[in-house]
Amino acid sequence: MRILVLTARYGSGHLIAARGIVDALKYSGVEYALSDVDFSVLDIVESGGVTEKASSRAYEILMRRGHGIWKILYNAQALAASPFRRLYRFQVRNFVRMVEEWNPDAVISTHFLTSLIGVMYTERTGKPTFTVITDFAVHPLWVWEGTRRYYVGLERTAQEEPLRGKDVVVSGIPLRRGFWNPPGREEARRELGYPMNRTVVLISAGSYASVKVEPLLAKLRDMGVFVVLLAGRKKSAYDRFIRFYKESGVEGVVYPFVDFVPKIMAASDLFVTKAGGVSVAEALAVGLPMVFVNNMPGQEEMNARIIEEEGAGINACTPDKALKVIEELIRKPQRLKVMGKRARSLGKPDASLRIIRDAVSLIVPG
Repeated sequence: MRILVLTARYGSGHLIAARGIVDALKYSGVEYALSDVDFSVLDIVESGGVTEKASSRAYEILMRRGHGIWKILYNAQALAASPFRRLYRFQVRNFVRMVEEWNPDAVISTHFLTSLIGVMYTERTGKPTFTVITDFAVHPLWVWEGTRRYYVGLERTAQEEPLRGKDVVVSGIPLRRGFWNPPGREEARRELGYPMNRTVVLISAGSYASVKVEPLLAKLRDMGVFVVLLAGRKKSAYDRFIRFYKESGVEGVVYPFVDFVPKIMAASDLFVTKAGGVSVAEALAVGLPMVFVNNMPGQEEMNARIIEEEGAGINACTPDKALKVIEELIRKPQRLKVMGKRARSLGKPDASLRIIRDAVSLIVPG
């Protein structure tokens, strides 16, 4: 059995979700006697040409400085209408040929454009495409006729209008293996060297350092908390934050882009972040309450609203409001505890395994 995982490097979430699927495929080859499961990963940005790389760069700029433009694009329903869908088909046609050359028995996609590639492959071969939706709200472009099954994070996601009448499984958003059975808080803090008797606030600057964290850091220092900062992929941002910690006397640690995020989250009391779907799913998996800040309009703002309504996070929107929320939560640890329990109840740490077990049961090797 050959499975192709399709993704696109627009932000980090889609790629991280694909890594979760790959972890489950590797694990399932042993656990479920699926030793004949073969798989590969195709990132259309990494494998594409000038157009794909330029569009990824444009998305990065929009994440940092173009929220107004992105809001217009996200809300423009015309972009999901038939004329544009035909244009997308033309744009991805070369990737379909690449998939045909590899000839998988099934495609699992973690990005809406790669789902189209999978569906076009399905149309030519009859082999199924499965789509993993990596947000808690569903934009119409996630939905392509011919998709075998959709996997979503919450029951309310499955009820959204674009998925009405579709084959949907509430699996959770796929996570890397480290989230399947994360360590307890004390164990994680011991291993990481964090203080046992202090409040640990985890802040994510975003993949491209799009969150304005410096105002938060200075005030959190005055609150006496231990501040852990995920600096993202940009070395320049990491270096800047290291200097800020040293010059401002912030107690804590700054990390570049690292793989032991499950342990860091398990050791933390509160997560300050943009509401990217995968980041939110990771926090839910370890029962980590969230405060949302600097969300992109569209999918992130909708994710934040949903998680706030579910009681696992608070959508503060701006750094100033976030500081007031954080201060209140630190003063009221019982509320923080309740939010953590709600987060854990929503989390699905084994989502990757659920998806693979289900998808493999529907695939006929050929």
